[in-house]
Amino acid sequence: MRIAIGMIVRDILSAHPLTDFLDNAEKHGHALDRVIIVYSHQADPGAVEELRSRTNLSLIKLQSNERAHLIMKEIGVRHSSIHQLLYCPLIDAHGLIPYGFNRNQALMEAMFTGTDYLIFVDSDVRPEVLRKTPDGAVQSRRSTLSAHICMDCLWELMLPAAITAAITSLPPASFDGMKDLLWGLHKESMADFWQNSKAHRGLVIQEDQNAEPQPTTKVLGGNLGIRMSALTTLPPFFSPYYFYNRTPLLARGEDTLMGMAASQSHIRCLDIQTPIFHDTYGDYPKVPDLRNDSRVRDRLYYACTGWIGAMYFSAGRPDIPL
Repeated sequence: MRIAIGMIVRDILSAHPLTDFLDNAEKHGHALDRVIIVYSHQADPGAVEELRSRTNLSLIKLQSNERAHLIMKEIGVRHSSIHQLLYCPLIDAHGLIPYGFNRNQALMEAMFTGTDYLIFVDSDVRPEVLRKTPDGAVQSRRSTLSAHICMDCLWELMLPAAITAAITSLPPASFDGMKDLLWGLHKESMADFWQNSKAHRGLVIQEDQNAEPQPTTKVLGGNLGIRMSALTTLPPFFSPYYFYNRTPLLARGEDTLMGMAASQSHIRCLDIQTPIFHDTYGDYPKVPDLRNDSRVRDRLYYACTGWIGAMYFSAGRPDIPL
């Protein structure tokens, strides 16, 4: 059984956190066949060499995937279809990469390399699950593959399921008008959690170490496992982009739309009840400073415009928040 980790990034600046996942796999005796990285701009040679020394590495640069072009040409894919799959005019014109387009490059590479299961992780998540000690304190973050996304439980859970997923923690945040903003974005269900983040530090704690997986239609791309054989019926990722005052903006929700499509096609998706740690700005437990930190402002702005762009596709489905 061949298992690969997939990650989409703009730049490859460091082998971390992928080395954390590789260390975690080795610690718990799990063999990972490959790491697939899809990037659009720069790759640090040192980081690439470090990863190559640890595992099979598929390094896919967007707009330059000649290997995929040749493979699809050999199997008879039409030129126009190849062009749509491998090239996006928004990248050359504006330097922006639609999320669905990006993730599909990793899916195609997984197919070409004979991968059985592809586990997507994001560059700002860690292979760590937070638990409470008997006295109620939060355990220090530790690498625990036996409780992490798909790695340990994937071997059993992926047998009956095509997709496995779980939520992630969020950094603390608080600002005037938060509740109105979230209501306008159809994310009012997040309001209480976020507004109380000063108390729980934005952490999602795994309360029950042996929690049973639950059917779900909500998947998140940074904590997602896909059985590759399901792609005979499961559609690829999809996310659009749109323009406001001639400014291009990327819509989010490519993972949510996959969950909706899976549900409509009666494809089984499980929430494996293991929320990994999401260190959004790389400086947890520092509280994000929305007023003075441009990184925080930009991240929230692009998250909001991304959610707005995806609202059209969830219209009439209030049971599936983006």
